[in-house]
Amino acid sequence: MIHLICPNPAIDRTLLVKNFSPSTPNRPFEVKEFPGGKSFNVAYAIKQENPMAEVCIHTIIGGHNGKYLSDLAKKRKVNLVITEVMQNTRVCNIVVDTEKKVIYPIYEKGLSLTNDILKTFSQNIAANVKDNDIIVFSGSLMKGMPDNYIAEISKKLKKRNVKIFVDTSGKPLVEAYKEKPYMIKINDEEIMDLFPKKKLNTIQDYHQLLSGQTNIPFFIITLGKKGVIAKMENEFFYLKTKEIGAKNPVASGDFFLGVLTNCIDQNIPYEESLKLAISYSAANCLNWYPEVRKEDVKAIYSTVKVEKLPKNPLS
Repeated sequence: MIHLICPNPAIDRTLLVKNFSPSTPNRPFEVKEFPGGKSFNVAYAIKQENPMAEVCIHTIIGGHNGKYLSDLAKKRKVNLVITEVMQNTRVCNIVVDTEKKVIYPIYEKGLSLTNDILKTFSQNIAANVKDNDIIVFSGSLMKGMPDNYIAEISKKLKKRNVKIFVDTSGKPLVEAYKEKPYMIKINDEEIMDLFPKKKLNTIQDYHQLLSGQTNIPFFIITLGKKGVIAKMENEFFYLKTKEIGAKNPVASGDFFLGVLTNCIDQNIPYEESLKLAISYSAANCLNWYPEVRKEDVKAIYSTVKVEKLPKNPLS
Protein backbone atom coordinates (compact mmCIF):
# COMPACT_ATOMS: atom_id res chain seq x y z
CA MET A 1 0.00 0.00 0.00
CA ILE A 2 1.13 3.52 -0.80
CA HIS A 3 0.10 6.05 1.86
CA LEU A 4 0.06 9.74 0.88
CA ILE A 5 0.05 12.35 3.64
CA CYS A 6 -2.19 15.39 2.98
CA PRO A 7 -3.36 17.07 6.21
CA ASN A 8 -4.36 20.39 4.61
CA PRO A 9 -6.45 19.61 1.50
CA ALA A 10 -8.76 21.84 -0.51
CA ILE A 11 -11.26 21.79 -3.29
CA ASP A 12 -9.25 23.22 -6.18
CA ARG A 13 -11.56 25.17 -8.46
CA THR A 14 -9.87 26.18 -11.71
CA LEU A 15 -11.52 28.84 -13.90
CA LEU A 16 -10.31 29.43 -17.45
CA VAL A 17 -10.85 32.98 -18.74
CA LYS A 18 -9.64 35.00 -21.71
CA ASN A 19 -8.06 38.42 -21.07
CA PHE A 20 -8.76 38.65 -17.35
CA SER A 21 -9.57 42.27 -16.48
CA PRO A 22 -9.94 44.07 -13.13
CA SER A 23 -13.16 45.89 -12.16
CA THR A 24 -15.22 44.20 -14.89
CA PRO A 25 -17.15 40.91 -14.94
CA ASN A 26 -14.91 38.07 -16.05
CA ARG A 27 -16.83 35.05 -17.29
CA PRO A 28 -14.91 31.75 -17.38
CA PHE A 29 -15.41 29.63 -20.47
CA GLU A 30 -14.58 26.49 -18.50
CA VAL A 31 -14.57 25.50 -14.83
CA LYS A 32 -13.30 22.29 -13.26
CA GLU A 33 -13.06 21.15 -9.65
CA PHE A 34 -10.53 18.69 -8.27
CA PRO A 35 -9.58 17.32 -4.88
CA GLY A 36 -6.66 19.61 -4.07
CA GLY A 37 -3.35 19.15 -2.32
CA LYS A 38 -0.08 17.73 -3.60
CA SER A 39 -0.93 14.20 -2.47
CA PHE A 40 -4.05 14.17 -4.65
CA ASN A 41 -1.90 15.05 -7.68
CA VAL A 42 0.56 12.30 -6.72
CA ALA A 43 -2.32 9.83 -6.40
CA TYR A 44 -3.73 10.86 -9.78
CA ALA A 45 -0.38 10.21 -11.48
CA ILE A 46 -0.02 6.82 -9.78
CA LYS A 47 -3.51 5.77 -10.88
CA GLN A 48 -2.98 6.99 -14.43
CA GLU A 49 0.06 4.80 -14.81
CA ASN A 50 -1.22 1.89 -12.72
CA PRO A 51 -5.02 1.79 -12.20
CA MET A 52 -4.63 -1.28 -9.94
CA ALA A 53 -2.24 0.46 -7.52
CA GLU A 54 -3.29 0.37 -3.86
CA VAL A 55 -3.26 4.01 -2.76
CA CYS A 56 -4.78 5.87 0.16
CA ILE A 57 -4.56 9.50 1.24
CA HIS A 58 -4.46 10.46 4.92
CA THR A 59 -6.25 13.77 5.27
CA ILE A 60 -8.23 16.10 7.54
CA ILE A 61 -11.61 17.28 6.25
CA GLY A 62 -14.90 18.65 7.54
CA GLY A 63 -18.26 20.20 6.67
CA HIS A 64 -20.12 19.99 3.36
CA ASN A 65 -16.93 20.90 1.47
CA GLY A 66 -15.20 17.96 3.10
CA LYS A 67 -17.98 15.64 1.96
CA TYR A 68 -17.73 17.03 -1.57
CA LEU A 69 -13.93 16.59 -1.57
CA SER A 70 -14.44 12.98 -0.49
CA ASP A 71 -16.84 12.46 -3.40
CA LEU A 72 -14.32 13.97 -5.84
CA ALA A 73 -11.64 11.58 -4.53
CA LYS A 74 -13.97 8.59 -5.01
CA LYS A 75 -14.46 9.56 -8.65
CA ARG A 76 -10.70 9.24 -9.03
CA LYS A 77 -10.85 5.88 -7.21
CA VAL A 78 -8.63 7.05 -4.38
CA ASN A 79 -9.37 5.86 -0.84
CA LEU A 80 -9.19 8.33 2.04
CA VAL A 81 -8.23 7.80 5.68
CA ILE A 82 -10.14 10.70 7.21
CA THR A 83 -9.58 12.64 10.38
CA GLU A 84 -12.90 14.45 10.64
CA VAL A 85 -13.19 17.98 12.03
CA MET A 86 -15.97 20.53 12.46
CA GLN A 87 -14.37 23.24 10.32
CA ASN A 88 -15.46 23.36 6.68
CA THR A 89 -12.72 22.33 4.26
CA ARG A 90 -11.32 25.26 2.28
CA VAL A 91 -11.78 26.09 -1.40
CA CYS A 92 -8.89 27.34 -3.52
CA ASN A 93 -9.69 29.22 -6.72
CA ILE A 94 -7.17 29.24 -9.54
CA VAL A 95 -7.98 31.78 -12.25
CA VAL A 96 -6.11 31.09 -15.49
CA ASP A 97 -5.90 33.69 -18.22
CA THR A 98 -5.37 31.49 -21.27
CA GLU A 99 -4.62 34.42 -23.56
CA LYS A 100 -2.00 36.14 -21.41
CA LYS A 101 -0.85 32.82 -19.90
CA VAL A 102 -1.03 34.22 -16.38
CA ILE A 103 -2.26 32.29 -13.33
CA TYR A 104 -3.95 33.93 -10.33
CA PRO A 105 -4.05 31.51 -7.37
CA ILE A 106 -6.50 32.57 -4.64
CA TYR A 107 -6.13 30.25 -1.66
CA GLU A 108 -8.38 30.24 1.39
CA LYS A 109 -6.81 29.85 4.80
CA GLY A 110 -6.67 26.25 5.91
CA LEU A 111 -7.62 24.50 9.11
CA SER A 112 -6.28 25.75 12.45
CA LEU A 113 -4.45 22.65 13.60
CA THR A 114 -4.73 21.76 17.28
CA ASN A 115 -2.68 19.27 19.27
CA ASP A 116 -5.70 16.97 19.57
CA ILE A 117 -6.35 16.96 15.82
CA LEU A 118 -2.68 16.34 15.08
CA LYS A 119 -2.57 13.50 17.61
CA THR A 120 -5.61 11.81 16.05
CA PHE A 121 -4.23 12.31 12.54
CA SER A 122 -0.89 10.75 13.54
CA GLN A 123 -2.62 7.83 15.29
CA ASN A 124 -4.63 7.15 12.13
CA ILE A 125 -1.42 6.95 10.11
CA ALA A 126 0.17 4.52 12.56
CA ALA A 127 -2.99 2.38 12.74
CA ASN A 128 -3.31 1.95 8.98
CA VAL A 129 0.30 1.48 7.89
CA LYS A 130 1.45 -2.13 7.57
CA ASP A 131 4.89 -3.71 7.31
CA ASN A 132 6.80 -2.76 4.13
CA ASP A 133 4.27 -0.12 3.06
CA ILE A 134 5.33 3.18 1.48
CA ILE A 135 4.58 6.56 3.08
CA VAL A 136 4.94 9.64 0.89
CA PHE A 137 5.33 13.14 2.36
CA SER A 138 5.00 15.72 -0.41
CA GLY A 139 4.93 19.49 -0.07
CA SER A 140 5.31 21.75 2.93
CA LEU A 141 4.17 20.63 6.36
CA MET A 142 0.88 22.07 7.54
CA LYS A 143 1.11 25.09 9.82
CA GLY A 144 1.12 23.78 13.37
CA MET A 145 3.13 20.66 12.58
CA PRO A 146 6.58 20.54 14.16
CA ASP A 147 9.56 20.67 11.82
CA ASN A 148 10.56 17.15 12.88
CA TYR A 149 7.13 15.63 12.15
CA ILE A 150 8.35 13.48 9.24
CA ALA A 151 11.39 12.44 11.25
CA GLU A 152 9.25 11.42 14.23
CA ILE A 153 6.87 9.38 12.07
CA SER A 154 9.93 7.69 10.56
CA LYS A 155 11.26 6.75 13.98
CA LYS A 156 7.94 5.35 15.18
CA LEU A 157 7.48 3.14 12.11
CA LYS A 158 11.09 2.03 11.67
CA LYS A 159 10.42 -1.44 13.12
CA ARG A 160 7.81 -2.07 10.43
CA ASN A 161 10.37 -1.54 7.64
CA VAL A 162 8.18 1.20 6.22
CA LYS A 163 9.72 3.05 3.28
CA ILE A 164 9.59 6.84 3.72
CA PHE A 165 9.54 8.98 0.56
CA VAL A 166 10.17 12.71 1.05
CA ASP A 167 9.52 15.70 -1.20
CA THR A 168 9.61 18.80 0.98
CA SER A 169 11.88 21.74 1.82
CA GLY A 170 13.36 23.89 4.59
CA LYS A 171 13.75 22.62 8.15
CA PRO A 172 11.35 19.68 7.70
CA LEU A 173 13.60 18.42 4.89
CA VAL A 174 16.70 18.85 7.04
CA GLU A 175 15.10 16.95 9.93
CA ALA A 176 13.77 14.19 7.66
CA TYR A 177 17.19 13.78 6.03
CA LYS A 178 18.69 12.93 9.42
CA GLU A 179 16.47 9.84 9.56
CA LYS A 180 17.75 8.53 6.21
CA PRO A 181 14.50 8.18 4.24
CA TYR A 182 14.21 5.58 1.51
CA MET A 183 13.79 8.25 -1.16
CA ILE A 184 14.28 12.00 -1.43
CA LYS A 185 12.94 13.87 -4.46
CA ILE A 186 13.68 17.61 -4.41
CA ASN A 187 14.63 20.39 -6.83
CA ASP A 188 17.78 22.41 -7.39
CA GLU A 189 16.71 25.09 -4.89
CA GLU A 190 15.64 22.69 -2.14
CA ILE A 191 18.94 20.79 -2.26
CA MET A 192 20.57 23.95 -0.89
CA ASP A 193 18.53 23.52 2.31
CA LEU A 194 20.60 20.40 2.93
CA PHE A 195 23.93 21.59 1.59
CA PRO A 196 23.98 25.41 1.80
CA LYS A 197 27.75 25.66 1.29
CA LYS A 198 27.92 23.41 -1.76
CA LYS A 199 28.62 24.91 -5.18
CA LEU A 200 26.35 23.07 -7.58
CA ASN A 201 26.85 24.53 -11.03
CA THR A 202 27.37 21.53 -13.29
CA ILE A 203 25.90 18.06 -13.70
CA GLN A 204 29.23 16.69 -12.43
CA ASP A 205 28.81 18.74 -9.24
CA TYR A 206 25.41 17.13 -8.61
CA HIS A 207 26.75 13.72 -9.57
CA GLN A 208 29.58 14.02 -7.06
CA LEU A 209 27.14 15.10 -4.35
CA LEU A 210 24.77 12.19 -4.99
CA SER A 211 27.59 9.66 -5.06
CA GLY A 212 28.23 10.48 -1.40
CA GLN A 213 24.63 9.80 -0.32
CA THR A 214 25.25 6.15 0.54
CA ASN A 215 22.57 6.00 3.26
CA ILE A 216 19.71 7.09 0.97
CA PRO A 217 18.85 4.46 -1.65
CA PHE A 218 16.97 6.80 -4.00
CA PHE A 219 17.92 10.47 -4.29
CA ILE A 220 16.54 12.50 -7.18
CA ILE A 221 17.12 16.18 -7.98
CA THR A 222 15.00 17.90 -10.62
CA LEU A 223 16.81 20.72 -12.40
CA GLY A 224 14.03 22.49 -14.28
CA LYS A 225 14.83 22.89 -17.97
CA LYS A 226 18.21 21.26 -17.37
CA GLY A 227 16.56 17.90 -16.69
CA VAL A 228 16.89 15.42 -13.83
CA ILE A 229 19.80 13.74 -12.10
CA ALA A 230 19.11 10.65 -10.03
CA LYS A 231 20.77 8.16 -7.73
CA MET A 232 18.85 4.89 -7.97
CA GLU A 233 20.53 2.67 -5.39
CA ASN A 234 23.96 2.06 -6.95
CA GLU A 235 23.18 3.50 -10.37
CA PHE A 236 23.26 7.12 -11.54
CA PHE A 237 21.32 8.72 -14.39
CA TYR A 238 20.95 12.09 -16.07
CA LEU A 239 17.82 12.69 -18.15
CA LYS A 240 16.49 15.49 -20.28
CA THR A 241 13.41 15.99 -22.46
CA LYS A 242 12.90 18.18 -25.50
CA GLU A 243 11.65 21.70 -24.84
CA ILE A 244 7.87 21.99 -24.86
CA GLY A 245 5.37 24.85 -25.05
CA ALA A 246 4.27 24.77 -21.43
CA LYS A 247 0.83 26.06 -20.43
CA ASN A 248 0.80 25.40 -16.69
CA PRO A 249 3.72 23.73 -14.87
CA VAL A 250 1.86 23.51 -11.53
CA ALA A 251 1.84 19.93 -10.15
CA SER A 252 4.51 18.66 -12.56
CA GLY A 253 6.77 17.73 -9.64
CA ASP A 254 3.86 15.83 -8.06
CA PHE A 255 3.33 13.85 -11.26
CA PHE A 256 7.02 12.99 -11.38
CA LEU A 257 6.90 11.81 -7.77
CA GLY A 258 3.73 9.78 -8.25
CA VAL A 259 4.92 7.86 -11.28
CA LEU A 260 8.36 7.24 -9.80
CA THR A 261 6.80 6.01 -6.53
CA ASN A 262 4.65 3.53 -8.43
CA CYS A 263 7.61 2.35 -10.49
CA ILE A 264 9.76 1.74 -7.43
CA ASP A 265 6.87 -0.07 -5.75
CA GLN A 266 6.42 -2.24 -8.85
CA ASN A 267 10.18 -2.89 -9.30
CA ILE A 268 10.25 -1.32 -12.76
CA PRO A 269 13.81 -1.00 -14.17
CA TYR A 270 15.37 2.28 -13.08
CA GLU A 271 15.93 3.83 -16.51
CA GLU A 272 12.35 3.05 -17.52
CA SER A 273 11.06 4.46 -14.22
CA LEU A 274 12.82 7.78 -14.68
CA LYS A 275 11.81 8.10 -18.33
CA LEU A 276 8.16 7.55 -17.42
CA ALA A 277 8.34 9.99 -14.51
CA ILE A 278 9.89 12.82 -16.51
CA SER A 279 7.45 12.18 -19.39
CA TYR A 280 4.43 12.52 -17.10
CA SER A 281 5.92 15.62 -15.53
CA ALA A 282 6.42 17.31 -18.89
CA ALA A 283 3.04 16.14 -20.26
CA ASN A 284 1.28 17.81 -17.35
CA CYS A 285 2.73 21.17 -18.43
CA LEU A 286 0.79 20.94 -21.70
CA ASN A 287 -2.57 21.32 -19.93
CA TRP A 288 -4.24 24.09 -17.96
CA TYR A 289 -5.34 21.55 -15.35
CA PRO A 290 -3.30 19.02 -13.33
CA GLU A 291 -3.85 16.11 -15.68
CA VAL A 292 -2.17 14.31 -18.57
CA ARG A 293 -3.09 12.76 -21.90
CA LYS A 294 -1.52 9.39 -22.57
CA GLU A 295 -0.69 10.40 -26.14
CA ASP A 296 1.36 13.35 -24.79
CA VAL A 297 3.21 11.06 -22.37
CA LYS A 298 4.02 8.66 -25.19
CA ALA A 299 5.23 11.42 -27.51
CA ILE A 300 7.48 12.97 -24.86
CA TYR A 301 8.78 9.57 -23.76
CA SER A 302 10.19 8.99 -27.24
CA THR A 303 12.29 12.18 -26.96
CA VAL A 304 13.81 11.58 -23.51
CA LYS A 305 17.58 11.39 -23.57
CA VAL A 306 19.18 9.25 -20.87
CA GLU A 307 22.82 9.23 -19.89
CA LYS A 308 23.96 6.56 -17.48
CA LEU A 309 26.64 8.06 -15.30
CA PRO A 310 29.60 6.16 -13.81
CA LYS A 311 29.47 5.14 -10.16
CA ASN A 312 32.62 7.17 -9.57
CA PRO A 313 32.01 10.75 -10.77
CA LEU A 314 35.73 11.37 -11.08
CA SER A 315 36.35 8.44 -13.43
